[in-house]
Amino acid sequence: MADKHARILTQPSNRAKAKGSSDKKVVFKSALANPHVIQWPSVPINLQNNILTYVTQALEGASYYRTARNALNRKRKRSTKAADFAKQNKKPKSHTDLASKFESETNGAAVTSSVEDIELQPQAVLQVSEAPDPPAILRHIVYGINEVTKRLEIQAQRSRRPIIVATSEPSLPPLLETVFVCRADVDPAILVDHLPHLVAACNSSNPSSHVKLVPLPRGSELTIAKVLGVRRVTALAIDRNSPKAQQLKLMLDQVPVLSASWLSNPKPSHPLIGTHVKHLRTTAPKDMKAAKESRNQERADAKRRKKLLKAS
Repeated sequence: MADKHARILTQPSNRAKAKGSSDKKVVFKSALANPHVIQWPSVPINLQNNILTYVTQALEGASYYRTARNALNRKRKRSTKAADFAKQNKKPKSHTDLASKFESETNGAAVTSSVEDIELQPQAVLQVSEAPDPPAILRHIVYGINEVTKRLEIQAQRSRRPIIVATSEPSLPPLLETVFVCRADVDPAILVDHLPHLVAACNSSNPSSHVKLVPLPRGSELTIAKVLGVRRVTALAIDRNSPKAQQLKLMLDQVPVLSASWLSNPKPSHPLIGTHVKHLRTTAPKDMKAAKESRNQERADAKRRKKLLKAS
């Protein structure tokens, strides 16, 4: 029992009723299906692996930049706090009091035992304020389900926006060209089920510039997150201004383009989509009349027992 962390119960429930397999039969029921469903593009697994390899190589250096920037920010905050502390205590009574007070405010950070070292801290602020240059690819990517969804919504609405005459046009983000989704790693998958519809809406509203949706293989979520230096990356998008290699273009040519036919030509004369019927596999009693009578009898017995309990 010491090795088990949870108790396993194998006894069936008292409410469970023994149902014989002979009183049920398999039936198929017809139901109307939604014709406005856009499926994910079919991409071979070897092509997904090649695209993932290219993406990880293109994002090299992002993790180092993020780590160095965070370290410099923490160092700058400590230096600024030390400078403020030195200004407030220009004439301390003793070095011991100064060191103990400064240590308590900086949560145990290492401090020098002389006042001259603390007064030199403002010069360190200028030295640590310069962060390393970010990789060029970081200026052309967007990652995260929410951020990618916002950019796709803006891009889909851009072609349908009313024309407003203004002296200064608002700056709009560049158009996205490729969206990579770690669909195999998402649980539940419904978190990214809206992306095919958004991509199809973008392609239908602007047929001249297509957006490719590329599902990535299992394990790509942690791989890309490690390269970017973040905890998790489910969706990653690249805009049209990013430098693209010929190898990536050849691979993306094999990915089908998603489109919504009912949005491409929104005219009254557009033909209606045919009826889609799907079949659901389920079970039904072999003798419907006997099953109905048995169910009514069980309900009557339950009501009778309930009345007896109230009376007692």
